Amino acid sequence: MAANPVAVTVFAAPDASCGHGQTWSAATAYIGGRLRRRFGDRVAIEHVEIFTPRSFEFPDVLAAIEAGTPLPIVRVEGRTVSEGVKLSEGVVARAVEAALANGH
Repeated sequence: MAANPVAVTVFAAPDASCGHGQTWSAATAYIGGRLRRRFGDRVAIEHVEIFTPRSFEFPDVLAAIEAGTPLPIVRVEGRTVSEGVKLSEGVVARAVEAALANGH
């Protein structure tokens, strides 16, 4: 993997369906595979289930959820690019492209 791949993080409820029976972790893995085919080792994607130990490493995300931000929350390099809708490969890919264009 590249020294500093563009970080894509999907914050979602544990094992919740995102439509047609697919879980958020499965949807994240699917989008991750497509992004890796497109960007190679310049991108890394992670699914973080809310209220797991890993989620507490993101207090700003937990505060946003507490304030009413709907799940899932998708961040690219710490910047929210999507919230409350199904995962969009296009939205995430454009954000990754922008990060790479900005010298990431």
